[in-house]
Amino acid sequence: MTKTIRPEKSGRSNREILAYLSIWVVAFVMRAIYLWHLGHSPAFDLLLGDAVTYDKWASQIAQGDWLGQGVFYQAPLYPYFLGVLYSLFGRDLLAVRLVQIILGASSCVLLARAGRSFFNQAKTGILAGFLLAVYPTAIFFDCSIQKSVLDLFFVCALLAVLGRSLERSQNQWWLVTGLVLGLLALTRENALIFLPIVLAWLFVAWRGERWTRRLQWAGLVLLGLAAVLLPVGGRNLWVGGEFHLTTAQLGPNFYMGNSRVATGFYKPLREGRGNAMFERDDATTLAEQATGRKLTPSEVSNYWTVKTLDDIRADVFRWLRLVCRKWLLVWNISEVGDSDDQYTYGDWSPLLQALNPLLHFGILCPLVALGICLTWNRRERVWLLFAMILVYAGSVALFYVFSRYRFPLVPMLILFAAAGLISLRDAIREARWRALWAGVATAIVATAVCTHAMMPEAVIRAATHNNLGNAFILEGRTQDAIGQYEEVLRLNPNDVSAPFNLADALLRAGRLEEAVGHFEQALRIDPNDSHTHYNMGVSLVKLGQPREAIGHFEQALRIEPNNAEAHQILGSVLFDQGKVQEAIGHWEQALRIKPTFAEAHYNLANALLRGGRLEEAIEHYDQALQAKPDYAKAHYNLGIALEQEGRVQEAIEHYEQALLLRPDFVELKKSLAQLRARLPRPQGAR
Repeated sequence: MTKTIRPEKSGRSNREILAYLSIWVVAFVMRAIYLWHLGHSPAFDLLLGDAVTYDKWASQIAQGDWLGQGVFYQAPLYPYFLGVLYSLFGRDLLAVRLVQIILGASSCVLLARAGRSFFNQAKTGILAGFLLAVYPTAIFFDCSIQKSVLDLFFVCALLAVLGRSLERSQNQWWLVTGLVLGLLALTRENALIFLPIVLAWLFVAWRGERWTRRLQWAGLVLLGLAAVLLPVGGRNLWVGGEFHLTTAQLGPNFYMGNSRVATGFYKPLREGRGNAMFERDDATTLAEQATGRKLTPSEVSNYWTVKTLDDIRADVFRWLRLVCRKWLLVWNISEVGDSDDQYTYGDWSPLLQALNPLLHFGILCPLVALGICLTWNRRERVWLLFAMILVYAGSVALFYVFSRYRFPLVPMLILFAAAGLISLRDAIREARWRALWAGVATAIVATAVCTHAMMPEAVIRAATHNNLGNAFILEGRTQDAIGQYEEVLRLNPNDVSAPFNLADALLRAGRLEEAVGHFEQALRIDPNDSHTHYNMGVSLVKLGQPREAIGHFEQALRIEPNNAEAHQILGSVLFDQGKVQEAIGHWEQALRIKPTFAEAHYNLANALLRGGRLEEAIEHYDQALQAKPDYAKAHYNLGIALEQEGRVQEAIEHYEQALLLRPDFVELKKSLAQLRARLPRPQGAR
């Protein structure tokens, strides 16, 4: 290519503008209908997974904390986007979603413009825009409190700007390319992999231009990128003490996707803590425990990178098999959710339910294969798209696969799918049988590879219902949570967490016998889970079966000796059984593990008070109240101890405090009146 490539027709006809407007309207209406359906679902106001962290972060930003604390661990642009919306509209999730569907509809128009530029056909771009407008995964993500809406918008914007440069290479378009790429990197860090591809394309596609001119364009791309990322790096240096252009989570993510226990899906560093709110603390704590010293964010990331490379070197063939599996997962029909999924939400939206089986990766990938074959004669013009698809898919497979992680591929794939559908008629009319049969054969192979679900839909749905149940528990909606956990068991009876979560919810609801049955089921699946043994013991205590409960508490402590709560409650059960010294030993152990454990201090103080050890009892009551100032029982019993020691005025003060906290304590009112009557009365003045 020796000259700037011009489209077949310059400018936009009125018909084309009308087509773009139609795309925007269709996309907006589809998303608005889904949003209306979502508004009538129990999940509308629930935040799951990363959305909880984004919401908290955005609320802090809206309250004025624009710099935050430490080096960014998660991509920052979406929380700041949310923070601005919270500042404007308050914490209104409906307003946020309305803004997002406006962005989503605009993404469809940007993709249409990109298709027109790359394939030199308005009709290819228009079809691509309409396909994205009705693509169910895009509709789902545009209404989710997730950064995928920005991923889509900036990918489509990048494609549109690159396509515009293809039509007419002007300085401003290269500068905008860098700006958009920088913004995309602040939502999806691995998008920086596009930079070398874009620069290589710039030098190769415009090889007829002077070197100095191409260097100038490359400099403008880098300038735009720097204008976005350098302030973020400066902020990280100023606040966190280290310079990072985006975030400091490369190492932990690399480990989760490639360690010896990796599966290709997300696997938390600590079992049972698969939540964004734990990831940074767990990565830092485990690394510091292993090294025996405090670590900076870079050192934490390096620790996990080195640990991963050690695992890879220990069994290279295992890792290669894993990478192949992840590569297939990138193209698989399964839309694996990390916190929620479009299949489950389709149960609340007839629109999404109808679209899910009509347009998905199992259909998109064969259409892409067909499109690539039928447009192979245009490869010099569109090879940038080939390269972007391959390197981005590779960057996802290098870590682990979620639906939203591979989602930025969708606009690029849709361009080829649209081009294939448009070219199909032309290929038949022009009798290009070789290209046509190659396309059909490749599409058949792609169908065979992509349509075998590597994760069953039922398992994906079960994970979402489990997360919904957890969210309901946090909101105190126990009955709603029970329904979600029952659905998990129906969908995936082998889910190890489902019987435990259901049993725990039943325990909260007071349905003790049902809870015990499900705890037993959980122990059959995993007999070495300390939390299950602990909660089983709690249920048995409430059912009046303390002897059976003791065995489960002891088993929990054999598995997890530093479980302070298990020591505390086991001490209480033993005390009620008359085994005072054993009980004291467990309370003392609980306090060695957790020195501010108010309940352990209180129970130990009660035992000491009963044994006549007043000074020690008073000391532990004091410590219980330091940890929990509104502990009415501790105030009352401290009053008893002080009264027995003759410190009547102090006893009265604690009785009064207990009465303030428990106004319904009738017996205390009587005792307090009697105690006050015993105090000497002041003599009147003469």
